[in-house]
Amino acid sequence: MVFNESTNQQINNMIHNGIDNLPDIRNAVIAVGAFDGVHRGHRKILSFVKETAARYDGESVVITFQPHPQQVLHPERDFFLINTPEDNIKLIEKEEINHIIILHFTPEFAQTPFPKFLELLIEKIGMKAIVMGPNHNFGRNGEGNSSSMREICEKNSIEIIQIPEFILEENKVCSSKIRELIQNKEFTKAEQLLGRPYKKN
Repeated sequence: MVFNESTNQQINNMIHNGIDNLPDIRNAVIAVGAFDGVHRGHRKILSFVKETAARYDGESVVITFQPHPQQVLHPERDFFLINTPEDNIKLIEKEEINHIIILHFTPEFAQTPFPKFLELLIEKIGMKAIVMGPNHNFGRNGEGNSSSMREICEKNSIEIIQIPEFILEENKVCSSKIRELIQNKEFTKAEQLLGRPYKKN
């Protein structure tokens, strides 16, 4: 539960492990992603999710993955998390998202074709709209994107909202850029893109 100081209201957050046995979610508006760092670009997506949910008189939903897909798909790479998974969830909660669904990411799950994943979102959550950041892909080999999923979404009356890239002082705000800055010990620049102080894991 999060307290919104500007409205003096308590926001009920529900965290769900897995997509089965969910409660009824009214007119779900969804964002899908790892959300590592919950940086300024992520928060812009979450803001669109909340605004769209309000327009649908619905509920906001974030679907995220643990472990991070890169840790599963490319264990040989020198990859690190900006935040711990627990801190990422707490930061998403602070954005007043109604439901946070954590999916266990495995090599088997990575082979899910994007139409099947979309069908899961429709069947299990009752998705009414999906908000996607720039260059957002999901499903096996990243085949799911705003173009490839359009036919399925139109057939099921699901709105696709794709938001533009978030640029700050000529820097693309994304987790990979923030990791690069942290690796180079450019912590001030990393914190500008995060929108808060960087806390080393």
